[in-house]
Amino acid sequence: MQVKYNRDLYDLITALAGVTSFTTNEKTQLLNFAKRRIFEAYQTTSVWPRYLTVGEERTITNSVVPYTETDKDNIAEFLRIHRSQPFLKNSALEFDFFVESDGAHILNLTTSDASSVFVTCKRGLPDIPSTFDLTGDKTTQEIPLEFFYFTAHATYADFLRMDGQHEKAMTEEQVAQSYLATELEKSDQNMNNNTITKRFHTYVTQQSR
Repeated sequence: MQVKYNRDLYDLITALAGVTSFTTNEKTQLLNFAKRRIFEAYQTTSVWPRYLTVGEERTITNSVVPYTETDKDNIAEFLRIHRSQPFLKNSALEFDFFVESDGAHILNLTTSDASSVFVTCKRGLPDIPSTFDLTGDKTTQEIPLEFFYFTAHATYADFLRMDGQHEKAMTEEQVAQSYLATELEKSDQNMNNNTITKRFHTYVTQQSR
């Protein structure tokens, strides 16, 4: 999937502001705003394709699927859990579950010796490193393209708001939200065209196809 980089973000923000550079203090503020807005974009939906894992086998202990497992990405949100690999030719039994601090607790696990299940989930957002510098090495930090223009305009809106330019900030915020809405629409359309997040029930069982 396409990405932009930290320096691309800084260059676009300076272009929006009509300046060639910011002061050291302003760069710090922009960095903090950008981190918050990237996280905001990530949180807006459970099904960003970039962060979606479908039917990954995960180990269970005492009917609990942990958020973390060695050599696998951390789980940020559990979406569906199946007994066998889902979304193939055959149906797969789907489990009900509830989530607590230690992971997903499976309610209707019927195989007493089951050691693993297949999880569809939203992966965690990678930590933005402490070395992330808007004006540093262009490849220090990747920014998902679907977040990029929202983050740039939203960060600039936050900067304007901090500077007391509230009307301009509102305009930039509207532009930012428009970019985000467009990307969300693409994501929703993609999900509507497949069965990953769709579920159906019968009076005998509940399955996912």
